[in-house]
Amino acid sequence: MSTVELDKKLLSRLSARKVSLEELESLEKKCVLESFHYEDAFQLGMSVRKAAKDLYPESFVAIDVSSSNGHCLFRTITFQGSSLDNDFWIERKRKSVLRFGHSSFYLGNKMQGKTPEEKFFVDSKEYAFHGGAIPIFLEKSDYPVACLTVSGLKQEEDHLLATTCAINYAEQAAQHGLELD
Repeated sequence: MSTVELDKKLLSRLSARKVSLEELESLEKKCVLESFHYEDAFQLGMSVRKAAKDLYPESFVAIDVSSSNGHCLFRTITFQGSSLDNDFWIERKRKSVLRFGHSSFYLGNKMQGKTPEEKFFVDSKEYAFHGGAIPIFLEKSDYPVACLTVSGLKQEEDHLLATTCAINYAEQAAQHGLELD
């Protein structure tokens, strides 16, 4: 059994697009860390990998943690089936998150049936507004320092897996920071 459990009711609401932008933004604000270093990227990435393998044992999932300047700090897959196309999806989702400061799922919902060109004045060949990429913030920072991207599942599952794991990691990091010797 996985230590990470996905909220099935929330997943259903995400799939039906019955989650408000405010609720999506509220989830993003829970992905806040006191600090972010290469070790955080590795630990976060490994926790997502473990959860993906536990929750979706037969599915291919690509996982990426990159800094806001695009430097890849962690990348892996969970099962055979990777292709160069996954790298392009990851790059386009990450680029969207870092440009607009919101999850790729939030941005996709914000489009309200418009194309990326119409809504955000960006090229859809360079940006992807499909779930799976979320911003990682530091406390007292309005701009993401990193981006966690999950790709390979349904976009709602990608989004919820990334968000749930990032929130769990942030909560564990905060708890660890509170522990005194």
